[in-house]
Amino acid sequence: MNASPNTAPSATPLNFQDLPHSFAELVAPARTALVLWDLQKGLAGKAPNLAALKTNAAALIAAADAAGVLVVWSEHTFPPLDQLSGHWLRWMMKRQNVTRPEDLKPMFQAGSEEVQWLEGFKPQPHHLVLKKQQPSLFFNTPFDHHLRIKGIRTIVLAGFATDIGIDFTARHGNALGYHAVIAEDACGAYVQANHERSIAFLRDWAEVASTAQVVSEWCGL
Repeated sequence: MNASPNTAPSATPLNFQDLPHSFAELVAPARTALVLWDLQKGLAGKAPNLAALKTNAAALIAAADAAGVLVVWSEHTFPPLDQLSGHWLRWMMKRQNVTRPEDLKPMFQAGSEEVQWLEGFKPQPHHLVLKKQQPSLFFNTPFDHHLRIKGIRTIVLAGFATDIGIDFTARHGNALGYHAVIAEDACGAYVQANHERSIAFLRDWAEVASTAQVVSEWCGL
């Protein structure tokens, strides 16, 4: 029997199960991880807004632990200079203002003061610490695996630097199907203008929120 010419063809139902319809659903503890990006002395320790960053990051950690949210720390280290790729060597040459790789000084080496956690910050035994050398936590780490086996679909990002690792990780997560929330006042950059520029850009790619908004949802306030 032929369908009536006035009958619209049946459409395949869209799957909206993973689509959060409110901020509360977006950051629900069971589906969310808190990512603390490079809270290390030689990195976050350079933030112009360090005092506010530390206060807000600490509030997020406390709320996440209370709500059972997975807490993930990125730990940045570099290998010896002779094991670095050309891209990173050129980046370091610009950073150190030298013209020859032979004149470079090693940076962010394991065991150095630079890579130590900020004063007052230390991962707890139940937190997940991932060592990385690139500005995306999804690159060459088991981060994606840990999220998927726990059914986590949203990452809340805080730390340093907004325009580097936080930006890269948020957008990389988008490409892999994750929702990203940027805790704006718990982030910082080497230059405040860079932080503000990245936040403005990320508003189109992620949810930008305050620490208070996230903490309120996790604490049921």
